[in-house]
Amino acid sequence: MMDEDRISRIICEHYNLRVYTAVTTGPAATIASQHGASPAATLALGRAISATALLSATLKPESAQNVTLRISGTGPVREIHVQADALGNIRGYVANPSVETIVRNGRVDVPAIIGAGFLTVVKDLGLKEPYNSVIPLRTGEIARDCAYYLTESEQVPSAMIIGLAQNADGSIAASGGILIQRFPDTPDDALERVEANIAGMKTPLGESLRRREDIISVVSGIMDDHALSLLGTTPLKAACRCNRDMIEGILKGIDRNEIEDMLKKDHRIELRCSFCTKSYRYEEAEVRSLLEN
Repeated sequence: MMDEDRISRIICEHYNLRVYTAVTTGPAATIASQHGASPAATLALGRAISATALLSATLKPESAQNVTLRISGTGPVREIHVQADALGNIRGYVANPSVETIVRNGRVDVPAIIGAGFLTVVKDLGLKEPYNSVIPLRTGEIARDCAYYLTESEQVPSAMIIGLAQNADGSIAASGGILIQRFPDTPDDALERVEANIAGMKTPLGESLRRREDIISVVSGIMDDHALSLLGTTPLKAACRCNRDMIEGILKGIDRNEIEDMLKKDHRIELRCSFCTKSYRYEEAEVRSLLEN
């Protein structure tokens, strides 16, 4: 299983903690490639993809539930937008895929690339209205900000690790993450012990995944090699929900004067999905028929 892109749900009974893991190498590489992301944009987008996959692991498996993560900042990347559902489908984009690398202390400075701004999480749990939470970015480090969101907004003390290793050309060699959460009756020192183990990790998660180490074995080390119970897994894949019917709905919502201007200029309209970059082309007669109906 070590090479599979998937999320896993795990319980560590000794520490009374629940653990979610996500191996996102394939989906993250596919999505970054779709947008022609620069090495810096790939790093930020890939981390957001792993974070969103971990959030989706907390949804009801095999349900219609989904989660959206949006990071909006003053940095050159401007916005990162990722959506994932409980079936393992994930898609995303970065507003500025050509952002240049900013280096600090020998490492890519992701907080500088993101800047000051907000983290928005929208969870559609099949209720009347989706759950929506907006918090200020505290650090610009995606894992830390997501852990803070879970602890403060969802009242679930959490620790999150995200790892991403890149090839020499900036493409993704390995990507994934681990989310650890306490239960209401978890001892106070359990999460503290695990956080100390995380801080003491000798090999970064991204490098472990590059070496094709099973992510669950990484979790085992964090849990002091105590027994783990695997509750279930869900395969992950890059997949977009866009289709012609959806795009037609967007087309119908465009201002009529703007549509007339586009038709006058090109005699057709072409709309592109922000997530998968697929283009949908409509000839003038088809556009006018849609608007009339």
